[in-house]
Amino acid sequence: MKVASMAMLLPIIACSCSMMHEDMGECKQELRLKFKYDKNMKFADAFSSQVKTLSLHAYNKNGEMVFDKTEAVSDIEAAGGYITLDIRPCVYSLQVWAEGENVYDGSYKYSTKGKAEDGIENLDCKINRDGRKVDHDLNALYHGMMGNVDLRMDDYGVKTFTMPLTKNTNNIKVVIQNASGKKLKASDFSFEIDDDNSWLDCYNDNIKEDSITYRPWSQYDGIVGAEESETQVSAVVAEMTVNRLFANKNPRLKVYNNENGKLVFNIPLVDYALLVKGNYNKDMTDQDYLDRQDEYSFVFFVDDGMNWLSASIFVNSWRVVLQNVDM
Repeated sequence: MKVASMAMLLPIIACSCSMMHEDMGECKQELRLKFKYDKNMKFADAFSSQVKTLSLHAYNKNGEMVFDKTEAVSDIEAAGGYITLDIRPCVYSLQVWAEGENVYDGSYKYSTKGKAEDGIENLDCKINRDGRKVDHDLNALYHGMMGNVDLRMDDYGVKTFTMPLTKNTNNIKVVIQNASGKKLKASDFSFEIDDDNSWLDCYNDNIKEDSITYRPWSQYDGIVGAEESETQVSAVVAEMTVNRLFANKNPRLKVYNNENGKLVFNIPLVDYALLVKGNYNKDMTDQDYLDRQDEYSFVFFVDDGMNWLSASIFVNSWRVVLQNVDM
């Protein structure tokens, strides 16, 4: 009798576990995706403080989008710091576009909805612009991609994955100083950066050659050294935000003299940025370094005739002084 009773109980136990799974009980399978942004020069996770909104997409092996969610990072943090993937545990490709503080509404255009056969290749991002030039600031843009991730589970419970993000946008500051102390005005110069990086695919690569010219969204003049005993230096400062810099490309930083329309200088931006990579970062690839840095300051000195004399490049505490360089 005891053996028969036990045999009768077995189906009941199995059935109850199945019911618990459906009713969010102990036998539940839950997939959680966390995010981190530590691809910076401090190697510290700044996801919660720097990233503000995030769009996550999951595609199955057939190229069909099975999950699509846009959420504020503050809500993600309030919910435990992760997004729950309401999909069957299987193999998926996961992709993210994210933005930082909103400094310019509609900075980007995203293609996240397409035919199933388009697959994950359809998830591109393009700077939102009319024409070739962009003269406004851009929201910080972040990208994440994990291809063919095995989300299968051997048992019930919770499985957590973490997706790393890369920051694409870079802040470029250009300072023009007059070596003789002659006063400079902001209207004396025009600044621009020519590149073809406005359109990125789901893998964060150039989707095609797409020419763009970045212009300053902030440009002003000033004098350093207000006291009579100090040497006064007149300067013009221009600030531009550009999309991802690629180690195998060389966008041009150009400055023009507005009085005569002549080119003051025309330099390869990436080559100059990599000059301050430094000994401590020699083990980094050039692309990894460019992806980790996000702020560059260039200081150029001109004579009274607005001819380029020398330049300094500042990235954090690094400084390189260049003189008599053939552009």
